[in-house]
Amino acid sequence: MKDADLERVLRQSLAADAEPDERLHLSLIHQLKERNTMNFKYRKSLSAGLLAAVLLLVLSVSAYAATQLFSAKQVTEIFGDQLLAEAFESADAIEINQSKEDGDYRFILHGLVSGAGLSQFKHSAEEIYPDRTYAVVSIARQDGQPMPATADDEYGKVPFFISPLIKGLKPWQFNIASMNGAYNETVINGIMYRLIECDQVEIFADRGVYLAISSGNTFFRNEAFSFDEATGEIEAKEDYKGAAVLFDLPLDIAKANHEEAEAYIEKLLQPSQLKAEAHPDQEWMEWINELRLKLRDGESIGLVIPESVKEVTYDSSGNFQYEYKDWSFTASPEEFFREGQVGDSDRFSVSGKDDLYWAKQFHRDENGIITGRIIKLDPQQ
Repeated sequence: MKDADLERVLRQSLAADAEPDERLHLSLIHQLKERNTMNFKYRKSLSAGLLAAVLLLVLSVSAYAATQLFSAKQVTEIFGDQLLAEAFESADAIEINQSKEDGDYRFILHGLVSGAGLSQFKHSAEEIYPDRTYAVVSIARQDGQPMPATADDEYGKVPFFISPLIKGLKPWQFNIASMNGAYNETVINGIMYRLIECDQVEIFADRGVYLAISSGNTFFRNEAFSFDEATGEIEAKEDYKGAAVLFDLPLDIAKANHEEAEAYIEKLLQPSQLKAEAHPDQEWMEWINELRLKLRDGESIGLVIPESVKEVTYDSSGNFQYEYKDWSFTASPEEFFREGQVGDSDRFSVSGKDDLYWAKQFHRDENGIITGRIIKLDPQQ
């Protein structure tokens, strides 16, 4: 189906009196998957060590969508993880579809599922903690205005923290960043969808587990949530200037495992683990933002590897492909360039460890030719 045909079908569905049926959703998912194929080893990792971090980990979806929200299964299918989509339909999955409103936003927790081997995109932490928890959340503006598309300049200017928090444990120590978390994100028809994952939380079911969401930062902030050390309760602060909500996760207490939970807590509190937080994620993000500003101002951010400068190729879905030595990347042009944009993209990905990092950046000339390059980044100041 061509873009014009897809647009025509969607316009007709939006004009109808009845809600679109499941067949339309399946058709949409099929088209979105075809148009937004992406190598998901570039999903966003929020681990405290940040041995490999990537800044561009979103899908840009330029299509009209049905008024009915997508389910957790359908969102996962759009991200290309059919195995996890099937898990969201299994008996172990928990369908929630609960909404909360605060500040400018309406948040919906669609569902979650926990277990081992549920995703076809493996996280490095699974070698140590094979069981993972996955959840799907959507975010919409209460005033009806659309959330910025991923190619818009406004995208990302209001970041969101979405993470499980465990009753009785200090939330600044135990959250998605320290629990080997990651997420994928996309915007469809003005609605933001985020698929998060982390070490599985069912072992804490007897304690009580929340899903926290706040605006204004990608990481936990004491300004948004309070922690009562006497009771272990966590609450969203009513006087927080942004949005902050908590969902109580309806976990099966029978799946709690006190021994495994205590061992996990002890592991995360080991000095070596805490030492990894000496290079906190907040400082990392500030460094990345500095790099982005330098690129926008035309300043150098490091040394370009000359032999890495290569023109991209294209697959049958219109996505461009870039390869250089061990680097391999596939994405749609819309993820990096606005319509009519020429020059360097200010969206890039970063990978590396210790004090050695590389950036992958793309350039589009007046003739529409896209070239990729690898940049050895200047050391952090």
